[in-house]
Amino acid sequence: MGQVEGPIFIRSYLTSLSRSELFMLIAVGMSCVSGSTMVAYATILKGVLPNAAAHVLTASIISAPAGVLLARILVPRDPALEQPQVLDPESDKVYESSIDAMIKGTSDGLQIVLNIAATLIVFVALVAMLNGILSMFPPLGGAPLSVERGLGIIFAPLAWSIGVPWRDAPVAGSLLGVKLVLTEFTAFIKLGGIPVADMADRSRVIMTYALCGFANIASVGMNVAGYSVLVPSRRSEVIGMVWKAMFAGFLATCVTAAVVGLMPAELFQP
Repeated sequence: MGQVEGPIFIRSYLTSLSRSELFMLIAVGMSCVSGSTMVAYATILKGVLPNAAAHVLTASIISAPAGVLLARILVPRDPALEQPQVLDPESDKVYESSIDAMIKGTSDGLQIVLNIAATLIVFVALVAMLNGILSMFPPLGGAPLSVERGLGIIFAPLAWSIGVPWRDAPVAGSLLGVKLVLTEFTAFIKLGGIPVADMADRSRVIMTYALCGFANIASVGMNVAGYSVLVPSRRSEVIGMVWKAMFAGFLATCVTAAVVGLMPAELFQP
């Protein structure tokens, strides 16, 4: 399930979720990827990573409990505010009939899709605009300045800390930055385009786990747009938590990648 499609199935309960439960729902949604995107990522990596589908599937599954853990740490439960609620089935009824559910579901789904598409276009365009501005400056180190190069420098220590050898850390850090600023789809395309000889097998496996999540700036806009349609009464609450949820989702994938990085080096041999 996607980060917005999942909450659709529990739409009737979104208004009754506590603050920590709502945060956990958003954070876990950003920690994983949907089934449809798994196929795309596995296809992108199949030429450079053996058993790519198994790695992508495993990464998404084990990132869910990591997301729950980090969500509980960042926004813990407050028993005083989370007393059991007695739900009235009639008051929580969203649709009047099957036809009404189909019509409203189609309308809401179309609105969510349009909002998500517009958000993706805007964020990708902003990064392209920044790269265009940076290209006006003189090259540095024999290569033009870009957002990706800057992110590689910033995130290289993080990539090294999760187990990537320092030789591959700048490239891995750039992938982490691209995933955070753009989307994980763009990062996977860049990972799939790295020749086998230019990155160690162990580094490629670790980065597959680190990139396998929806936590990025574009997803912030997607979640705000989606929850604004699904539960408009809690829109301001979602806006106040969504950046922290992105942070939790990003760290969740890094945690799972770090666990993989701790495994014996023999397991990473092709």
